[in-house]
Amino acid sequence: MLENAILLTGAGQRLGYYHAERILERGWPLIATFRTLRPSIEQLATRGAVIIQADLSTPEGIEHLLDKVKAKASSLRAIIHNASFWPTDVELALDPSGFEALMNLHVRAPWRLNDALTPLLQATTARFADIIHITDTTIAKGSARRAAYIASKAALDSLTRSFAARLAPKVKVNSLAPGLILFNEGDDEAYKQDRLSRSALGYEPGPAVVWQAIEFFLDNGFITGQSLAVDGGRNVR
Repeated sequence: MLENAILLTGAGQRLGYYHAERILERGWPLIATFRTLRPSIEQLATRGAVIIQADLSTPEGIEHLLDKVKAKASSLRAIIHNASFWPTDVELALDPSGFEALMNLHVRAPWRLNDALTPLLQATTARFADIIHITDTTIAKGSARRAAYIASKAALDSLTRSFAARLAPKVKVNSLAPGLILFNEGDDEAYKQDRLSRSALGYEPGPAVVWQAIEFFLDNGFITGQSLAVDGGRNVR
């Protein structure tokens, strides 16, 4: 049974995989979840991470993950809710099943995991345990094209303050609201320039800036119920 483990959802690619590597570098026991098996997940397992396959867009997948975590860990130092889904143009239609999947992944899963795993968080030998929600900077203004996605991330942001109040003083609960962090393969130059122009700092920072913010919350013992925008100053543009 792992003690003082960090549970990281959505660890298979991009920012999630980067965060998983940093957690292992710091010597923390890691439980990493994934939906689709990738070479990156196998690499994490080779380095000592406990990996759990779970589709958090369904209630059954959420309960499956809960059972697995309880079987693997006696205490948790942190839960980092990174698992996410970015809808493509094809998926922007008003599809009730797609809306439900987004709400399950971004709201129901964090709500259920936070609540059910509270005893493991409270059992940590660290002075504090942490819950960190990864939301989106666009929740402040909404999105005409991705209303369901932004609505689900806004609900997750609201859970931050609710759980901060419920779980204090042992468990700190905060959220990070990233803007543009890392382009996708295939993004064309016009799209890149448009996205870069929306922030005051105007560059693609890469995943290190989000990890630095995660470390800030983990290492600071006097912040809870807060949301930190990691977006290059999009609000002043």
